[in-house]
Amino acid sequence: MRAMKKSQLFIVVAAIAAVAVMALVASGGGGGGGDSSTTADRDGTPAAPAGAVVVDIAYSPEKAQLLEAAIDDYNRTDPRVNGRAVFVRGRSVSSGDAQVDIAAGRLRPTVWSPASSMWGRLLTFESDRGYVPEESPSIVRTPLVIAMWEPMARALGWPRRAIGFADVLRLAQADRGWEQFGHPEFGDFKLVHTNPDYSTSGLSGVVAEYYAATGKKEGLTEADVDRSRSSVRAIESAIVHYGDTTLFIADQLRRSGPGYASAVFMEEATLVDFNQRRGSGDKLVAIYPSEGTFYSDSPYIVLNAPWVSADQRAAAEQFATWLDGNLTPELAGRYGFRPGALEQRPAGSLTAANGVDTAQPRRVLGVPEPRVLAKLKDTWRADRKPANVLLVLDTSGSMNDEKRLENAKRGLQAFLREAAPQDRIGLTAFNEETRDLVPIAPMSGNRAKLRQTVDGLVSDGGTAAYDAVDHAVDTVRGMADRDHINAVVVLTDGEDTDSGISARSLVDKLAAQGDSTSHVRVFTIAYGNSVAGGAKEQMAAIAEASGGLAYEGSTDDIDQVYRSISSFF
Repeated sequence: MRAMKKSQLFIVVAAIAAVAVMALVASGGGGGGGDSSTTADRDGTPAAPAGAVVVDIAYSPEKAQLLEAAIDDYNRTDPRVNGRAVFVRGRSVSSGDAQVDIAAGRLRPTVWSPASSMWGRLLTFESDRGYVPEESPSIVRTPLVIAMWEPMARALGWPRRAIGFADVLRLAQADRGWEQFGHPEFGDFKLVHTNPDYSTSGLSGVVAEYYAATGKKEGLTEADVDRSRSSVRAIESAIVHYGDTTLFIADQLRRSGPGYASAVFMEEATLVDFNQRRGSGDKLVAIYPSEGTFYSDSPYIVLNAPWVSADQRAAAEQFATWLDGNLTPELAGRYGFRPGALEQRPAGSLTAANGVDTAQPRRVLGVPEPRVLAKLKDTWRADRKPANVLLVLDTSGSMNDEKRLENAKRGLQAFLREAAPQDRIGLTAFNEETRDLVPIAPMSGNRAKLRQTVDGLVSDGGTAAYDAVDHAVDTVRGMADRDHINAVVVLTDGEDTDSGISARSLVDKLAAQGDSTSHVRVFTIAYGNSVAGGAKEQMAAIAEASGGLAYEGSTDDIDQVYRSISSFF
């Protein structure tokens, strides 16, 4: 690793992640010297030897395989600092969640390695604490790319012609989609990127959109953000959905191919991984936007925080030195990354056969000031593609157990807090019958009614979850709205006992929806520890058939589950 100059701090991309993440606890990372018990933590964090100096590292999910292997190798060297054993342990936490949780004191690692130094800047700005040093070494790097199916990229002139966000804008505004570019067989232009509040790939892509609209390479201002809104809004109109990680996006690309998305903002490392796993069929190729892009720098940030002891700091710096000597370009390339030092040549799987060009990017954009980044995120929330969402809640008698309904209400209220005024949201409840409680309408006028109705819900009766989902999908699909993201979010705590439609028939119906620009995605929550395996499997099959995602939630973490789902809209 090399120490970064200020000019080398770049916004970065995050990808392949677990959809639900939990906060990294401080047991072993606290300011009391770092001692840990000899038993594993309840969340599965490895136990440290008694008396060891524990270095807890929170890292972005795309580096999980790389760092898990490195940490295991390092711990086997029997490291010591000031006569005490050292034990390093890691946890995968998405960059956006980590930034929020460190600021709130819920996450207290010794070392934080988000996908980008940009998150450190935002932490300093938004928390007004000096936890992050001005410079930190880089573990690995990977540039943001526009991933496009090779036939589509060639239709735009790739690789001879430089392609960029201007091309994305033209495609997004084309009334007849790809037909206007001579390829009606490709259908509509469909774009996917992650939510910039959670994921670096989404944030870097959105910031790059604003830069492209101004023609600047650096020095983006708050006034530039205001002037660029119409162009960015036009690009975002082509969005299929958002999300918190690119893991789900990569899975959908494998399942549905070009019918799911024409282009995706993702990190080069994710594209390499996708092509290596894709099997047969067309590959994705990396388009390095002609207007410029960002590097992910994966900084190794030893936090200047009160919970980090002197021994932990020394141990963390010792591990950084070990990484510098052992993380070679070949090893980084094995996992799809470029070396942390820009002067080192990429190696390993970074090849043309895997869709990348290591001579790119030729133009790297400068990270805006934190105040501009904060302004940009707020502006994007106002201008992003809006959603039609029908919330569907199980109010059967079993929801009285373990205060499930009470806690589910808390989760729903968390979801409603995340919704933008332009989103249109409604509420349906079910037991053995389905009841439409609040019609789908803009949150600008519907928020108070939704919150009041959620608070007043009571539980009784049986469970007809499949009927409720079927009704909800028909309701949203009946709106025939291609200008919104269309979705159903359903929570149920048990086996379906009363539906007229079978799970198999519902799955077949959802799978037959077709075009991803208009179909309704279903996000399911199997809720509570008592949900039988069969019920979980049926909910997962319903979500998968619709192009949505299945979650499991408990009364303890239901807020986080609903918040993760809200990132898709």
